[in-house]
Amino acid sequence: MRLSLFAVPALTGLLALPAWAANPSFPCSKASHEVEGLICKDAELAALDHSLANLYSVVLKHTPANEQKLLKAEQRGWIKGRNDCWKSSDQRGCVKASYEERIRELKDR
Repeated sequence: MRLSLFAVPALTGLLALPAWAANPSFPCSKASHEVEGLICKDAELAALDHSLANLYSVVLKHTPANEQKLLKAEQRGWIKGRNDCWKSSDQRGCVKASYEERIRELKDR
């Protein structure tokens, strides 16, 4: 089978893609924490990250202005807690549970 001149650059581009197959809500190229790296390498965790990011955005939009500062502080605290999963013997399970719990919390608002 012969490849066209246009197909070669496209295939070369695909081969140059990083091993980071997942696509979370944050840029994996800027992942600065071990847990963020784990999320970037795991499609299920990346999907949970996207779900949470979308839900958080909706909840924030519908939160009264005088309560948004508190919601943002809670989210920053949650991120710190999620990042503490690097200490867990089951890092992936810890991160997954953390996302699932936060999603439930935001849905209950």
